[in-house]
Amino acid sequence: MALNVGAQDVGNRSTAQGPSKQPEKKATAPAPDKLLFQLPQQIRTTLDAELPGDDADPAAIIQACELRIDAALTVQKAIEHYGNETLFRYAGPAVRLAHRTKSWQDKLDPATDKPFRGFNPWCRHVGISKSQSYRMVNEEPVADALRSLNPGQLTTEQVDILAPVLRQHDAARCRRVWEVATKMGATDRKTLLKARDSLELTVAEEADDDDRQPGKAGGERVPVVRFQAGRYDRESVRTAVRSDPEFARLLARDILAELEHLQGTEQPQSS
Repeated sequence: MALNVGAQDVGNRSTAQGPSKQPEKKATAPAPDKLLFQLPQQIRTTLDAELPGDDADPAAIIQACELRIDAALTVQKAIEHYGNETLFRYAGPAVRLAHRTKSWQDKLDPATDKPFRGFNPWCRHVGISKSQSYRMVNEEPVADALRSLNPGQLTTEQVDILAPVLRQHDAARCRRVWEVATKMGATDRKTLLKARDSLELTVAEEADDDDRQPGKAGGERVPVVRFQAGRYDRESVRTAVRSDPEFARLLARDILAELEHLQGTEQPQSS
Protein backbone atom coordinates (compact mmCIF):
# COMPACT_ATOMS: atom_id res chain seq x y z
CA MET A 1 0.00 0.00 0.00
CA ALA A 2 1.54 3.29 -1.09
CA LEU A 3 1.55 6.14 1.39
CA ASN A 4 1.01 9.35 -0.55
CA VAL A 5 1.42 11.73 2.37
CA GLY A 6 0.92 15.23 1.07
CA ALA A 7 3.15 14.61 -1.94
CA GLN A 8 1.84 17.58 -3.88
CA ASP A 9 2.42 19.84 -0.90
CA VAL A 10 6.08 19.06 -0.29
CA GLY A 11 7.45 19.53 -3.79
CA ASN A 12 7.62 15.88 -4.88
CA ARG A 13 7.45 15.28 -8.61
CA SER A 14 6.49 12.19 -10.55
CA THR A 15 9.12 10.35 -12.60
CA ALA A 16 6.62 8.29 -14.55
CA GLN A 17 7.23 10.40 -17.68
CA GLY A 18 10.99 10.57 -17.26
CA PRO A 19 13.18 13.09 -15.45
CA SER A 20 12.15 16.70 -15.69
CA LYS A 21 14.46 19.24 -17.24
CA GLN A 22 13.27 21.84 -14.77
CA PRO A 23 15.40 22.36 -11.64
CA GLU A 24 13.97 20.52 -8.65
CA LYS A 25 11.87 22.82 -6.50
CA LYS A 26 12.67 23.33 -2.87
CA ALA A 27 10.31 21.43 -0.58
CA THR A 28 7.62 23.60 0.97
CA ALA A 29 5.63 23.06 4.13
CA PRO A 30 2.03 21.92 3.62
CA ALA A 31 -0.73 24.43 4.18
CA PRO A 32 -2.57 24.17 7.52
CA ASP A 33 -5.62 22.60 5.85
CA LYS A 34 -3.43 19.92 4.21
CA LEU A 35 -1.98 18.51 7.42
CA LEU A 36 -2.98 14.94 8.29
CA PHE A 37 -4.14 15.86 11.79
CA GLN A 38 -6.57 18.36 13.20
CA LEU A 39 -5.41 21.76 14.38
CA PRO A 40 -7.46 24.11 16.56
CA GLN A 41 -9.24 26.71 14.47
CA GLN A 42 -7.42 29.50 16.30
CA ILE A 43 -4.07 28.07 15.19
CA ARG A 44 -5.26 27.76 11.58
CA THR A 45 -6.53 31.34 11.62
CA THR A 46 -3.23 32.63 13.01
CA LEU A 47 -1.18 30.78 10.40
CA ASP A 48 -3.38 32.00 7.54
CA ALA A 49 -3.48 35.62 8.72
CA GLU A 50 -1.32 38.18 6.91
CA LEU A 51 1.47 39.75 8.93
CA PRO A 52 1.35 43.55 9.36
CA GLY A 53 3.35 45.77 7.06
CA ASP A 54 6.62 47.38 8.08
CA ASP A 55 4.90 50.73 8.68
CA ALA A 56 2.27 49.34 11.07
CA ASP A 57 2.20 50.14 14.77
CA PRO A 58 5.18 48.40 16.47
CA ALA A 59 2.93 47.01 19.20
CA ALA A 60 0.68 45.42 16.58
CA ILE A 61 3.68 44.07 14.67
CA ILE A 62 5.28 42.35 17.65
CA GLN A 63 1.96 40.92 18.81
CA ALA A 64 1.31 39.43 15.38
CA CYS A 65 4.86 38.07 15.18
CA GLU A 66 4.64 36.38 18.56
CA LEU A 67 1.25 34.86 17.74
CA ARG A 68 2.56 33.51 14.42
CA ILE A 69 5.70 32.07 16.06
CA ASP A 70 3.68 30.42 18.83
CA ALA A 71 1.29 28.89 16.28
CA ALA A 72 4.19 27.61 14.16
CA LEU A 73 5.81 25.98 17.19
CA THR A 74 2.50 24.33 18.05
CA VAL A 75 2.34 22.83 14.56
CA GLN A 76 5.96 21.68 14.79
CA LYS A 77 5.24 19.81 18.03
CA ALA A 78 2.13 18.24 16.51
CA ILE A 79 4.11 17.07 13.47
CA GLU A 80 6.80 15.54 15.70
CA HIS A 81 4.16 13.70 17.73
CA TYR A 82 2.40 12.49 14.58
CA GLY A 83 5.69 11.28 13.11
CA ASN A 84 6.54 9.33 16.26
CA GLU A 85 3.17 7.61 16.39
CA THR A 86 3.41 6.84 12.65
CA LEU A 87 6.75 5.11 13.22
CA PHE A 88 5.30 2.90 15.92
CA ARG A 89 2.20 2.07 13.92
CA TYR A 90 3.99 0.91 10.77
CA ALA A 91 7.42 -0.25 11.99
CA GLY A 92 6.08 -1.82 15.20
CA PRO A 93 4.58 -4.97 13.60
CA ALA A 94 7.83 -5.62 11.72
CA VAL A 95 9.96 -5.21 14.84
CA ARG A 96 7.70 -7.52 16.84
CA LEU A 97 7.75 -10.13 14.08
CA ALA A 98 11.56 -10.10 13.95
CA HIS A 99 11.71 -10.36 17.75
CA ARG A 100 9.11 -13.12 18.00
CA THR A 101 10.63 -15.30 15.27
CA LYS A 102 14.25 -14.45 16.16
CA SER A 103 14.81 -14.03 12.43
CA TRP A 104 17.30 -11.25 13.16
CA GLN A 105 19.76 -14.01 14.12
CA ASP A 106 20.11 -14.86 10.42
CA LYS A 107 21.60 -11.43 9.69
CA LEU A 108 25.29 -10.63 9.85
CA ASP A 109 26.53 -7.49 11.54
CA PRO A 110 28.41 -5.53 8.83
CA ALA A 111 30.80 -4.23 11.48
CA THR A 112 31.97 -7.70 12.53
CA ASP A 113 30.80 -9.95 9.68
CA LYS A 114 29.32 -12.16 12.40
CA PRO A 115 25.72 -12.71 13.54
CA PHE A 116 24.31 -9.81 15.54
CA ARG A 117 25.09 -10.28 19.22
CA GLY A 118 21.56 -9.38 20.25
CA PHE A 119 18.19 -8.03 19.20
CA ASN A 120 18.93 -4.43 20.15
CA PRO A 121 22.14 -4.24 18.08
CA TRP A 122 20.13 -5.41 15.09
CA CYS A 123 17.47 -2.80 15.84
CA ARG A 124 20.09 -0.07 15.94
CA HIS A 125 21.41 -1.32 12.60
CA VAL A 126 18.01 -0.81 10.97
CA GLY A 127 17.47 2.57 12.65
CA ILE A 128 15.35 1.63 15.67
CA SER A 129 16.64 2.77 19.05
CA LYS A 130 16.69 0.57 22.14
CA SER A 131 13.83 2.41 23.83
CA GLN A 132 11.76 2.36 20.63
CA SER A 133 12.23 -1.40 20.21
CA TYR A 134 11.28 -1.90 23.85
CA ARG A 135 7.97 -0.16 23.40
CA MET A 136 7.27 -1.82 20.06
CA VAL A 137 7.92 -5.31 21.40
CA ASN A 138 5.71 -4.71 24.42
CA GLU A 139 2.82 -3.07 22.61
CA GLU A 140 1.44 -6.29 21.13
CA PRO A 141 1.12 -8.28 24.41
CA VAL A 142 -0.50 -5.32 26.15
CA ALA A 143 -2.96 -4.83 23.30
CA ASP A 144 -3.88 -8.51 23.47
CA ALA A 145 -4.38 -8.34 27.24
CA LEU A 146 -6.72 -5.35 26.90
CA ARG A 147 -8.55 -6.50 23.78
CA SER A 148 -11.77 -7.33 25.64
CA LEU A 149 -11.88 -3.76 26.98
CA ASN A 150 -11.61 -2.19 23.51
CA PRO A 151 -8.86 0.27 24.47
CA GLY A 152 -8.33 1.50 20.92
CA GLN A 153 -4.89 2.38 19.59
CA LEU A 154 -2.56 2.37 22.60
CA THR A 155 -0.04 5.15 22.97
CA THR A 156 3.59 4.44 23.77
CA GLU A 157 3.18 5.98 27.23
CA GLN A 158 0.34 3.60 28.06
CA VAL A 159 2.45 0.65 26.95
CA ASP A 160 5.35 1.82 29.11
CA ILE A 161 3.16 1.59 32.22
CA LEU A 162 1.17 -1.55 31.44
CA ALA A 163 3.82 -3.85 29.94
CA PRO A 164 5.75 -4.35 33.21
CA VAL A 165 2.46 -5.00 35.02
CA LEU A 166 1.60 -7.66 32.45
CA ARG A 167 5.00 -9.34 32.67
CA GLN A 168 5.43 -9.22 36.42
CA HIS A 169 1.82 -9.94 37.35
CA ASP A 170 -0.70 -11.16 34.79
CA ALA A 171 -3.20 -10.11 32.12
CA ALA A 172 -6.05 -9.84 34.63
CA ARG A 173 -4.18 -7.28 36.74
CA CYS A 174 -3.14 -5.43 33.61
CA ARG A 175 -6.80 -5.13 32.64
CA ARG A 176 -7.68 -4.11 36.19
CA VAL A 177 -5.26 -1.17 36.05
CA TRP A 178 -6.93 -0.01 32.85
CA GLU A 179 -10.41 -0.39 34.33
CA VAL A 180 -9.52 1.58 37.47
CA ALA A 181 -7.92 4.35 35.41
CA THR A 182 -11.03 4.51 33.22
CA LYS A 183 -13.18 4.97 36.31
CA MET A 184 -10.84 7.77 37.38
CA GLY A 185 -11.73 9.54 34.16
CA ALA A 186 -8.67 9.04 31.93
CA THR A 187 -6.14 6.50 30.73
CA ASP A 188 -3.12 8.76 30.33
CA ARG A 189 0.24 8.01 31.91
CA LYS A 190 -0.42 9.94 35.11
CA THR A 191 -3.80 8.30 35.73
CA LEU A 192 -2.50 4.81 34.95
CA LEU A 193 0.25 5.32 37.53
CA LYS A 194 -2.36 6.34 40.08
CA ALA A 195 -4.47 3.30 39.24
CA ARG A 196 -1.50 0.96 39.52
CA ASP A 197 -0.53 2.41 42.90
CA SER A 198 -4.11 2.26 44.18
CA LEU A 199 -4.09 -1.48 43.44
CA GLU A 200 -0.77 -1.78 45.30
CA LEU A 201 0.89 -3.41 42.31
CA THR A 202 4.64 -3.12 42.68
CA VAL A 203 6.77 -3.16 39.55
CA ALA A 204 10.45 -4.01 39.82
CA GLU A 205 13.05 -2.55 37.51
CA GLU A 206 13.64 -4.88 34.59
CA ALA A 207 17.17 -5.66 33.46
CA ASP A 208 17.92 -5.98 29.76
CA ASP A 209 20.90 -8.19 28.88
CA ASP A 210 20.11 -8.23 25.20
CA ASP A 211 23.26 -6.30 24.30
CA ARG A 212 25.66 -8.64 26.11
CA GLN A 213 27.87 -11.12 24.38
CA PRO A 214 26.69 -14.72 24.90
CA GLY A 215 28.70 -16.48 27.60
CA LYS A 216 30.21 -13.29 29.01
CA ALA A 217 29.44 -11.64 32.30
CA GLY A 218 28.91 -8.24 30.76
CA GLY A 219 29.19 -6.18 27.62
CA GLU A 220 30.69 -2.79 27.02
CA ARG A 221 31.08 -0.48 29.95
CA VAL A 222 27.96 1.62 30.37
CA PRO A 223 28.02 5.05 32.05
CA VAL A 224 26.50 4.94 35.53
CA VAL A 225 24.67 7.80 37.21
CA ARG A 226 24.44 7.68 40.99
CA PHE A 227 22.39 10.17 42.94
CA GLN A 228 20.68 10.55 46.27
CA ALA A 229 18.43 13.17 47.79
CA GLY A 230 20.15 16.53 47.42
CA ARG A 231 23.30 15.18 45.71
CA TYR A 232 24.27 13.99 42.25
CA ASP A 233 27.26 14.05 39.93
CA ARG A 234 26.53 16.50 37.12
CA GLU A 235 29.37 15.20 34.94
CA SER A 236 28.16 11.61 35.11
CA VAL A 237 24.71 12.82 34.05
CA ARG A 238 26.20 14.52 30.98
CA THR A 239 28.17 11.40 30.10
CA ALA A 240 25.15 9.12 30.42
CA VAL A 241 22.91 11.43 28.36
CA ARG A 242 25.44 11.66 25.54
CA SER A 243 25.91 7.89 25.62
CA ASP A 244 22.21 7.16 25.00
CA PRO A 245 20.11 10.30 24.33
CA GLU A 246 16.96 8.31 23.52
CA PHE A 247 17.06 6.45 26.83
CA ALA A 248 17.84 9.71 28.64
CA ARG A 249 14.68 11.26 27.20
CA LEU A 250 12.68 8.23 28.32
CA LEU A 251 14.14 8.48 31.83
CA ALA A 252 13.46 12.21 32.02
CA ARG A 253 9.86 11.63 30.99
CA ASP A 254 9.44 8.98 33.69
CA ILE A 255 10.91 11.31 36.33
CA LEU A 256 8.57 14.14 35.32
CA ALA A 257 5.58 11.79 35.32
CA GLU A 258 6.48 10.57 38.80
CA LEU A 259 6.81 14.15 40.04
CA GLU A 260 3.38 14.97 38.62
CA HIS A 261 2.01 11.85 40.27
CA LEU A 262 3.47 12.83 43.64
CA GLN A 263 2.16 16.36 43.28
CA GLY A 264 -1.30 15.03 42.52
CA THR A 265 -1.33 12.77 45.59
CA GLU A 266 0.05 15.31 48.06
CA GLN A 267 -2.47 16.33 50.66
CA PRO A 268 -2.81 20.07 51.37
CA GLN A 269 -1.29 20.99 54.70
CA SER A 270 -3.74 22.13 57.33
CA SER A 271 -3.16 25.60 58.70
